[in-house]
Amino acid sequence: MLEQLYKYHWHISVSREFPNVDTYINELSTENSLSGQQWQNRLMDRLKNLLVYAQQQIPFYQKIFAKVNFDPLTANLPAEMVKIPILTKSVIQKNLPELVGRNINNNDIFENTTGGSTGVPLKFYQDSMYSTIANAIEVKVRTWWGIKPYDKTAIIWGADREFHDLSFKEKIYQWRSRIRAINAFKMNDADLDAFCKMLMKWKPAYLVGYSSALEYLARFALQNGYTGIRFKAIRSSAEMLWPQQREIIEKCFQSPLYNFYGSREVNNLAAECPQQHALHLLSTWRYVEITDEHGQPVPAGSPGQIVVTDLSNYTMPFIRYQNEDSGQFQKDPCPCSRPSPVLEHLLGRSSDLIQSPNGQIIHGEFFTHLFYGNSSIQKFQAHQTDQNTLHIRYVSDNVLAADFLETMKTKIKAKMGNKMQIHFEQCREIPLAKSGKHRFTISDLKIYS
Repeated sequence: MLEQLYKYHWHISVSREFPNVDTYINELSTENSLSGQQWQNRLMDRLKNLLVYAQQQIPFYQKIFAKVNFDPLTANLPAEMVKIPILTKSVIQKNLPELVGRNINNNDIFENTTGGSTGVPLKFYQDSMYSTIANAIEVKVRTWWGIKPYDKTAIIWGADREFHDLSFKEKIYQWRSRIRAINAFKMNDADLDAFCKMLMKWKPAYLVGYSSALEYLARFALQNGYTGIRFKAIRSSAEMLWPQQREIIEKCFQSPLYNFYGSREVNNLAAECPQQHALHLLSTWRYVEITDEHGQPVPAGSPGQIVVTDLSNYTMPFIRYQNEDSGQFQKDPCPCSRPSPVLEHLLGRSSDLIQSPNGQIIHGEFFTHLFYGNSSIQKFQAHQTDQNTLHIRYVSDNVLAADFLETMKTKIKAKMGNKMQIHFEQCREIPLAKSGKHRFTISDLKIYS
C-alpha cells in the first residue's frame, strides 16, 4: 500500500504522485473484512506516519513535540497521544503559517474556510490527497446504502446564493452529476411545492439534506398530499438528527434514513450502517478520540468532547483537533460485524448543550422530547444566556395557555433545578443560523474549554 513508500520517513519534496480514487475505493472496500485488531494496526501505522511527517516538516509541531518531549518514532501509540496539546480554532487562527508544511507544492493545495459556532471564519488548507480519499470514503458510504455512481440525487442544502444564480459551468456539473437542489436558506411554500413536484416526476434515488430541512420538507409533503415520494436512501448531514425527526421523515417517505457525521475541517467521519443504524467511524484515515476537558481519554460509554486527527491531509495536519462536538463511544462492537468503532451517542456541538446551575449537562434531546409531542408548537429554540437563565422561543398558531407554559416550566425546573430562570417568547419565526441550519438549543457558556 501507499504508506509502504514512506513508512515513518518523508522526502523533502511532497510533489508526489498518489494513487487515483479507484485505488482508495478498492482499499476501503477491504476494511470491512478486517478484524478489530487489524483495523487498529492500520490506523496506528497511518497515525505514526503523519506524526513523523509533522515532526519533520511542520514548524508548529516541531516546537510542540520538543516542548512536551514527544518523539513519534518511539512513542507508545495511542497512549502517548495525550502528550500532544489539543488543537482548537483559536490556536489555528494564531499559528496558521506555522501549521503548513515547509515542503508543500502550492499547486496541490486549496484554501477552505468554516464559520464555526462563533461565526468567526477559520481559514485552513487541504490538498488533493485529502480530496481523493474523501471522495473514496463517500463512495464507500453510498455503497453501504445501495446508492450507485450517478444515481439521481436531490439535495436540500445551504447556499450563499440562489441556485438559479449558479454559473453555466456549475449548472453543467449538476446536470452531469444528476443533481437537483433546493436552497435551505430559502424554502417558501412555492419552492417546496415545486421541489415536491420535481421529486414525484424525476424520482431520484438519493436525498441529502440537513435534518431540520428534511423534516420541513416531510411535513410540507404530508400536509399537501405528496404521497408516493420514495428513495433508496436519505442522508441527514451537518446537523443533529433527533429521533422525532427521523420518525417524521421516514413516515413521509417510507425510505431508509441514515445519519452521517463530519465537518468541513475533517469530513466523512462516521455514518450509520444499514443493518443496525449504528454510527460507525468510516475509515482508518481518521483517528477519533473522546476526551474530557483536559484532553484525557474517557472510557467507552462516557460522554466527552470529540477530538479528531486527519491522517490524509499532509499540507496542514489537523492533530488532536477539537471540533466543538460532543459524543461517546459504544462499549460493544456492532452486530453488523464491521470492525470500526461506533459512536453510540452524538451529542452535538458543545455550544448546543445546556448546563444547569448545579453544573449538570443537559442534552438537547431533553427539549425535543418536551416540545415535539405538542402539536401546538411548530418550532422552538432554547437559548441559555448565562448559568441561571434560559430563554425559550417558540412558533405557534395559537396563544398558548398560561397553565401550559407553567407546566413546561415545572418540567424544565425538575430537570435543571429551581435556580434556573425560564423566559418564554412566542415568535412568528425563528431565524436560521448563517449556515442555513436550525439550532434547537444554544448555550453561551463554554462547557468544554
